[in-house]
Amino acid sequence: MGQTVDEAHYVLYGKSLALSYFDHPPLVGWVHYIFQLLPFNSVLSSRIPSLLISLWTSALIFKYLINKNVSEKNAAFSVGILNLTPLFNSLSIALLPDTLLMPLTVLIIDRTEKILLNSTYRNWLLLGLFLGLAGLAKYTAVVYVLSLIIIFVLKKRYRDLLSLPLWLGVLAAFILVSPVLIWNLQNDFVSFKYQGSHVSSFDRNALQSFFSSLGIQLFSWGIGPFIVALWQHSVFCRNFKDLRTRLVSFVFTSVFLIFFIYISVSEVLLPHWMLIYFVIMVPVAYSQWLEKQNRPLILWLSVAVSAFLSLCLLFETAFKVFPIEWTASLYEGIYGWEEMIDEGNVQLNKLPAPSKALAVMNWTLGSRTMFYNNNRSEVFVLDKRFDQFDLWNRKNPEGYDFIVLVEAAKKEEHLRYLECANLQLVGEKIAKIKEVPVNHFLYYHCAKFLRLKD
Repeated sequence: MGQTVDEAHYVLYGKSLALSYFDHPPLVGWVHYIFQLLPFNSVLSSRIPSLLISLWTSALIFKYLINKNVSEKNAAFSVGILNLTPLFNSLSIALLPDTLLMPLTVLIIDRTEKILLNSTYRNWLLLGLFLGLAGLAKYTAVVYVLSLIIIFVLKKRYRDLLSLPLWLGVLAAFILVSPVLIWNLQNDFVSFKYQGSHVSSFDRNALQSFFSSLGIQLFSWGIGPFIVALWQHSVFCRNFKDLRTRLVSFVFTSVFLIFFIYISVSEVLLPHWMLIYFVIMVPVAYSQWLEKQNRPLILWLSVAVSAFLSLCLLFETAFKVFPIEWTASLYEGIYGWEEMIDEGNVQLNKLPAPSKALAVMNWTLGSRTMFYNNNRSEVFVLDKRFDQFDLWNRKNPEGYDFIVLVEAAKKEEHLRYLECANLQLVGEKIAKIKEVPVNHFLYYHCAKFLRLKD
């Protein structure tokens, strides 16, 4: 299986080490850099860390549930149910910034509970280190800080604000996230501005955006785990005064839930954006149901659909056994890219122009083109959006001869902004599985690129 657009993008981080990046903090790139040193192909090496992280996360959640007096059997079943959900399966394969947050969230919750029992230097230092790593993984780490403030206000632990151990933890977190701060200072805070626009924007079709987000999350986690997690959360809300030992995890998941409900009226949530909420709530919810032992049939029926869907997806991507007409769209983003880029370089080598490069018209194509091109030639992303590709390639594209890779199904969309001295179709390539097309690219020679039209 080839790289998805996000996977390819983050592997490129690892191949271009920096203090931080336009879209996200640097930890995902740093991890990729380490694993790309392994003596495997680039795709396999990119999958190893996500597999290890998912196993580590499962072990941490199992231990956390045991510490909450859940039996080993029920804790194992609850963690197993989490592993059967479609999105957790996907994030066990693809290393995204969110993947890194899975074990860090459990560690932060566990360490916060330890601090409430014993406010030691060690506990605060470890919490600071975990928070700093979360800040190096994704900007939504700020939600952890908000959760901690709420917890300490609810517990009336105001004295901790003046304690030296707390400030030692703050210093540790600050030192860890300092590369992100330095990078943004050097680059006019472009990353902070970009992320801030997500939070401050508001969609006129807010209701449609919300229900679209709801549908995506329902499919991503499976109808059973999705409903069970939210149902158990509502039970915790009704019995808030009796939570005590579960207060910390309840506050963390509640703040994440509220935050992403707010985001969902601004834009449609991507499947992995609510990962942290469900990674905690699914095993916690099912452990509660299993301990009560009064709804076994409902419980197993709730798991069956998502488990079946996950297993079907894994089996199909591995063996490609279902009728390809049904599943062609599944492979469109991940299959045939090597041969597409090879053909692009063949066409490029035919050009006599001294300044020549491959070009695509948006960042999603840019990530996979750069990944599979592997520095054989220059790659330009020709769009008006300022992003990471403008930082990687600061050259002015005007006057270049380009071989433009165009998705055949989106030809009009790709070409309408392109203005060249001459634009000519020079080739095409179709990637097939079982003789059924799953990817179709056209290759255009853009002689002397002039500009992007409005």
